Amino acid sequence: MKKIRRIFVLCCGLLLVCALVFSADDEKTQDEKRKDTLLYGLESEVINLVDTLIKEENGDFLSDVHTVFTSAKSTALKDKIIMYYTEFKYEGLRDYALGILEDPYDEKKSTVILLMKYAQKLKIAEAAAFLRSIIESENEDFFESAVNALGEVGSAEDASFLAELFSGDLSLIQKQSVVKALGKLRAEETWDALVEAAENEDENAFVRMYAAEAIGNIRPEDASAILLRLFDSTDPNLRRYVVKGFTHNTSDEARSVLYAALKDNHYKVRMEAVSAVKEQKLTEAAPSLLYRAKNDSESAVKYACFDVLAFFADKGGIDYMIGLLKDEKKGDALKAKIAASFLKYEVKDGTEVVIELALKTAGDDKKKNLRYALGKEFARYENKVFEPVCEAYLKSSDAATKGTGLDIYKKNPYPALKGLVQEIADDNKASSIRTKAKALLDRE
Repeated sequence: MKKIRRIFVLCCGLLLVCALVFSADDEKTQDEKRKDTLLYGLESEVINLVDTLIKEENGDFLSDVHTVFTSAKSTALKDKIIMYYTEFKYEGLRDYALGILEDPYDEKKSTVILLMKYAQKLKIAEAAAFLRSIIESENEDFFESAVNALGEVGSAEDASFLAELFSGDLSLIQKQSVVKALGKLRAEETWDALVEAAENEDENAFVRMYAAEAIGNIRPEDASAILLRLFDSTDPNLRRYVVKGFTHNTSDEARSVLYAALKDNHYKVRMEAVSAVKEQKLTEAAPSLLYRAKNDSESAVKYACFDVLAFFADKGGIDYMIGLLKDEKKGDALKAKIAASFLKYEVKDGTEVVIELALKTAGDDKKKNLRYALGKEFARYENKVFEPVCEAYLKSSDAATKGTGLDIYKKNPYPALKGLVQEIADDNKASSIRTKAKALLDRE
């Protein structure tokens, strides 16, 4: 009997210790748990965590991840961390990247290509010499990525190098990469070669397209006459890139092409024209945009016009879009796009209507998809007027809606709503939204 009693006491003690351990672990904040994962987690767990940080746009763990990177043996883990660093333009990888790019041939292909993208995103000028060496090696695995990166980090000297390369013996794909890079570098030395490529009807269509855009970027005024001739092409893709070439040209000739492009038969040309009109802040094009918003056969063009009309704060466009939001017969996808434009540019009258719509959908489960779409947009921006929407979402009985409410609260931690977040955090049911609520409160 004494032996049984001792065993019972021992078991109780073990259970108590376990309970204390689990309790202590449960009291850790989400950030502390994530740091533990980085220090002690399986490789797959760390990769999943870094991937989550990228999706969350969370740069709070850059130094912690660097510690993992220095000891990582797995290519998959290293590559995921490089992606994380690239996303946040983290300078801590600069020396490592330059060291690998100087002699990349013993490294995994995926790692080298990601480091080129890293150098490209951070515009590391010191990488240019190494990128030229890689290009000269004619290594097909790295050629395209090296050329793309050089187009971002290179100098006039690098442009001359690429121009000479362009006139040599390249495959079609290589030629396309080089001409795109030349356009990014905007070097005067490449003008003649690019004009020749753009005007050569026997040249590959994609090469002509990229050359047309490039000459418009390098010498907008001198390119006008050439681009006007090219816009008469039957190839809609070439016409589209002619419009790209006119994006930074504010001459009367350029604007006449943009107006014509808004009426082009091919939707991609119209889309490019809408983008160019926005870039030039060409507010006098608003009536044309409104017509397209009302009548275009392609939803993508309509949505692009919504965006620019909101950007211009055009009254006619805003009134029309408000009418669509209030129309019960209009589709949810259309309303979500309009709402996104109003919130993005803080269109006061439009935002008020979007808030009304969100509050209405908060209690209507037939409109869940619209509710989620609107909530996602609210969660992008800081704005005190979103508080009623955040409150309604946090009070919802739908878990996904509560989660969206927490996303809005994360961007806008309204003091009056802290109690609602605390209620979610105190919920005894284990859930992802409870964890999210606790993490938000831990950060305050």
